[in-house]
Amino acid sequence: MTRDTPGTPSPQARIFLEGEGDRWHARNASAASKDGLPPIASLLRVLGPHAERINRVLDIGCGTGAKLAALCRGLGAQGEGLDPSAAAIADGKARFGGDGSAAVALQVGTAAMLPFDDGAFDLVLFGFSLCLVDRPDLFRVAAEADRVLQSGGFLAIHDFDPSVRHKRPWRHQAGVFCYKTDHSAFFTASGHYHLVAKDSLSQTDAHFVHDSDERVAISILYKEPDAYDVR
Repeated sequence: MTRDTPGTPSPQARIFLEGEGDRWHARNASAASKDGLPPIASLLRVLGPHAERINRVLDIGCGTGAKLAALCRGLGAQGEGLDPSAAAIADGKARFGGDGSAAVALQVGTAAMLPFDDGAFDLVLFGFSLCLVDRPDLFRVAAEADRVLQSGGFLAIHDFDPSVRHKRPWRHQAGVFCYKTDHSAFFTASGHYHLVAKDSLSQTDAHFVHDSDERVAISILYKEPDAYDVR
């Protein structure tokens, strides 16, 4: 598969849009229906004191929107969610009024093409989605997240946290890879984002795990209004 125009999804994104996203949702329906307490607890602990500055939240890879709804309740914010699974979005709309009638609005989409205005959000969350982004799309995805996040806003990344960068074949679909790396470093290395907090946990419990390959992290970054001092 090739990309014909800038608006065409990458091969891996297309696979998830055309069915693998729905299959992932079916395999993980019970977990997707939960609020995901470890990441939400970490986010609220760090961002709670700044809740009055966080009015609009974007969750990229939102699934049913359960985590987004819990986060928005805790912050008193409005939420937008984006996911490649039409089934997950439909379930989320049924559960959370995700058509916009409640605190969250959900739609099908991918991280490389965000249908939102510049600076529209005070908090952007990548919920276990960066690990499945095609590597040629990573700069574009980072630029899109930066574009829709206002200056002085927060960026949160919930993803794998291995000691050594590597990729693994996706066992459910040939031609798909899961890329395990510290994605927060992609933003902080620019000097435009400051690491506020990082919780390194297991995938299933709110505590650190020795197995680097199963380790995940919730990294919270601050987008500097001006990354350069005048000297």
